[in-house]
Amino acid sequence: MSIELDATLWLLTALAGFAAGLIDSIVGGGGLVLTPAMLNLHPQLHILQAIGTQRTSSIMGTSVAAWNYLRRIKVERRILVPACIAALSASAVGVQLAKRIDGEVLKWTVLAICVVLAIYTVFRKDLGLREDRRFHPKHETMAAVAIGAATGFYNGLIGPGTGTLMVFAFVSFLGLDFLKSSAVSKTTNVAADLSSWTVLALGGFVLWTLAIPLIIGNMIGSYIGSHMAIKRGQGFVRAVFLVIVLALIARQAWQLATQP
Repeated sequence: MSIELDATLWLLTALAGFAAGLIDSIVGGGGLVLTPAMLNLHPQLHILQAIGTQRTSSIMGTSVAAWNYLRRIKVERRILVPACIAALSASAVGVQLAKRIDGEVLKWTVLAICVVLAIYTVFRKDLGLREDRRFHPKHETMAAVAIGAATGFYNGLIGPGTGTLMVFAFVSFLGLDFLKSSAVSKTTNVAADLSSWTVLALGGFVLWTLAIPLIIGNMIGSYIGSHMAIKRGQGFVRAVFLVIVLALIARQAWQLATQP
C-alpha cells in the first residue's frame, strides 16, 4: 500500500508524532494521542498498519528520551539491563497469547488496572517524590527482572499504557523516584516494543512514507519532554502521571460504553 502526503498532511503527521513523543517521554501514554490522530489523518490505514508505523516512531523517540534521561540520571546497571532483557522476552510471549484471548477481557483488564493506579497514586501523596528502595541491592536485579517481565508481557498482550504502567511499577514496587523510574522505563519500553515491532515490520505493516514524519516529530517531542521532566522534577512528573492515568481510564471507559 502506498500513501502520498502533501505538505499539510506531512506536517500534521509530524505534529501528531511530536505531541505523542512529548507526553510519552515524561510518563508514557503517547498512544492516547497518536493512535486516534493516525486513524483520523489517514482513515485508509488498517489498524495493524497504524500500530506498526507509529510504533516505529515510538521506538526512535523513546530511545531519544532514554538517552536524555540516562546521561543526566544515574541508574544502576543491575536494574536497567535485567529489566530490558526480561521485557524483550516477555513481550514476545504476550504477543502470541494476545491472539488467543477475547479482546473484551483485555479492555476490561486495562480499565481495572488504570483505576487501581489512579486510586493508589491519589492516596499516596508522597509516591515517587523521593527514593525509598524496597530491596537489598543484591535482590534488586531479581525485582527488576520481575517488573520487566510483567510489563513486557503486558506490552505484548495489551499494549496501551505500557510506559505508564512501567513507571508506576518501578516507583511502587522497586522504590525508585519518578525521574529515575522514567529513565528505566523508557529504556525498558524500547526493549519491549522491539519484539512486537519486529513481527509487524516483517509482516509488511510499517509504512515508511508515514513513519518518517512521525519519527522526526516524535524524536523532537521526546527530547523536549524528557528535558522538561528532568528540569521540573518529581512533582511535575507525578502530576503528569496522574493526568495520563485518568485519560487512560476515560478512553477505555468510553470505548466500552460506546461499543455495539
